Amino acid sequence: MAVPLSLKTRLSTPLLEATRDWYRDLLGLSVLEEWDEPGDRGCILGLAGADGEAFLEVHRCEDSRDFAGVSLQFRVADVAQFQIPDDPRFAHRGPIARPWGSTYLFFTDPNGVIVVVFSCDSL
Repeated sequence: MAVPLSLKTRLSTPLLEATRDWYRDLLGLSVLEEWDEPGDRGCILGLAGADGEAFLEVHRCEDSRDFAGVSLQFRVADVAQFQIPDDPRFAHRGPIARPWGSTYLFFTDPNGVIVVVFSCDSL
């Protein structure tokens, strides 16, 4: 049986540029690939210096999507050291200490996706 080696999430949105820029500017993700073909436009974001490991694909679609209940969670070494850009796009709640030893920051991307940046003392 083949086991997964990595995970990539795809967001389809009419807000391609705003979404790409939001994740790049908040999380420091790099644009690994971009394409603009007839009827197919998007980009792949990943961690710089991680051998091109894809993290997030943002795909352009014409209609708005409902992302209610969707969250993406990104673990960092220390939430206290996480740099939040001084920009109204990155309004957030937190940091919030959770009973299980994690600390969370909560953001909302341009599509309404809840984005959690967290660190864990126990991992």
